[in-house]
Amino acid sequence: MNYPQEWNDLPRHERRKKIRELQHNQENKSLVFKKIRNMAVVILVLALFAFLIIWLTKKSPKQTEFEQKVKGVSLGNKVQDFSIEGRAHIPLGTDVSYQTNPPTSGDHLGQAQDWGIYSREIDDKAVVHSLEHGGIWISYKEINDEDKSILESVAKENSQSVIVSPRSENDAKIAVVSWGKMMKFDKADKALIQKYINTYKNQSPEKLAR
Repeated sequence: MNYPQEWNDLPRHERRKKIRELQHNQENKSLVFKKIRNMAVVILVLALFAFLIIWLTKKSPKQTEFEQKVKGVSLGNKVQDFSIEGRAHIPLGTDVSYQTNPPTSGDHLGQAQDWGIYSREIDDKAVVHSLEHGGIWISYKEINDEDKSILESVAKENSQSVIVSPRSENDAKIAVVSWGKMMKFDKADKALIQKYINTYKNQSPEKLAR
């Protein structure tokens, strides 16, 4: 250990005492330095985390404008209400006669349809289970690519609560359905659909949509 040369002229016990004091002081300085360094690292990590959260949650002017547009939309008399037809689980292959087109409630398969976008027709009985979980089903037939793109963008932006799929048995080009409710139209209106989702998501027996 390095210490002043003149300490060699001191009696051994005094030299040892000074060396111990020097070691103690150096250890204290090292401990203080480590605490300051660790605190600086924690502060830096927290600052980076806060910046990341702000960056990820920051809304673009376009998003803000769309949200304001949705707030201004009125569902008015566009939404139909239907009596609940039941909610029992049935075996695969069982026929069910639903009273609405598309179905808005009723007996259904034990496995719910996963949220997402489908390019093929899917089983009504599986989707009804998804409606029971609080989800929204947007089905369509004979629509143009622009309308289809709008519906798919809605599904992507509501990825834990929306199903989009074609359905040839629809009696309207676009049907937006939740548990016991339905809205139909011939032209995709993103703000109107989002208003429906905001209003009727999880208005169901099992509130599992996000």
